[in-house]
Amino acid sequence: MVSVRTKTTGLTELNWLAEVREFAPPLALDSPIWMREVQTNLEVAMPRGEKHPCCEIGFILQGEGIAFIEGEEARFTSGDLLLIGPGIPHSFQLNQYPHRELTVFFMPAVLLEMGPLGDGARLLRRFTMRQKIGQRLIRLPADYQSRFEDLIRRMRTDFHSRPLGWEMRLRSCLTELLVDIVQWEQGQGAATPNIKGNEDWAKLEHALAYIRRNFAEPIYATDLARATAMSETRLKNLFDQTLGMPWTKFLQGYRVRQAATQLCLPGQSVTEVAMSAGFQSMSHFIRVFRKFTGTAPSIYAKNQRPLSNMAPHANSCVLTHARFPH
Repeated sequence: MVSVRTKTTGLTELNWLAEVREFAPPLALDSPIWMREVQTNLEVAMPRGEKHPCCEIGFILQGEGIAFIEGEEARFTSGDLLLIGPGIPHSFQLNQYPHRELTVFFMPAVLLEMGPLGDGARLLRRFTMRQKIGQRLIRLPADYQSRFEDLIRRMRTDFHSRPLGWEMRLRSCLTELLVDIVQWEQGQGAATPNIKGNEDWAKLEHALAYIRRNFAEPIYATDLARATAMSETRLKNLFDQTLGMPWTKFLQGYRVRQAATQLCLPGQSVTEVAMSAGFQSMSHFIRVFRKFTGTAPSIYAKNQRPLSNMAPHANSCVLTHARFPH
């Protein structure tokens, strides 16, 4: 395995952490995989960082720079893969232009659907386990770069064109990509991601299922703990350790994603969307929605609804501006 040169980021260079922004890709149970394409052609200063309640695979198609993940940094170049888990703050500093990147975002539930104690949980563990930046930034040999790039480009094509069976093929390509990554790492001597406490992962699946079924209703820690046969303290620790965030943050992100999906549809009022997504007041909905997306629900709806009348690929995102996209 080609090692990536890493170092601890100095205190004076950690300013980007103060600007980290919550980003909620438009994911939902019926559309749990989303793709973003970034094209940056202008030289700029260090961009703003982001974190999100989902998993991310970024493939650098072109360009070089520095990746910042939590308190570490490492240089990246074309052909590198970046694996980011839920709740992990990260940012880029671009040093060579143009910069092009394809990113796959997916809900952890995509892997947990394979079974909380099986291969899906092990693949998810590759994202959620505690690790250094050198484990998150992967430098592949040329033949693997070509293979992974082909898989991700195939996913992008299906995501844009939406042919019959496109969602099934997205899941298939994602699974193939993840399996190839883990198997290649094993071939390089890396340990297989293990599931620490099978019982914990089963309880996590019960908790996620409870949230999926009841997100539109008020959910309290006592309800979720009782439904999963855990104490409230254990519930909190489980989400922190496996998904990298409090269960309340996961619930907020899930509700925002549901609301964002509905806001893209014609004839939906912001108030109706807020209530159907489980928010008890408009002020709370607007505050949380803005925190995750950076904009008010009404503005988001105005910007997104015209796209719903366009081609099916309109939900994709190609950015040509100089700032890191949100």
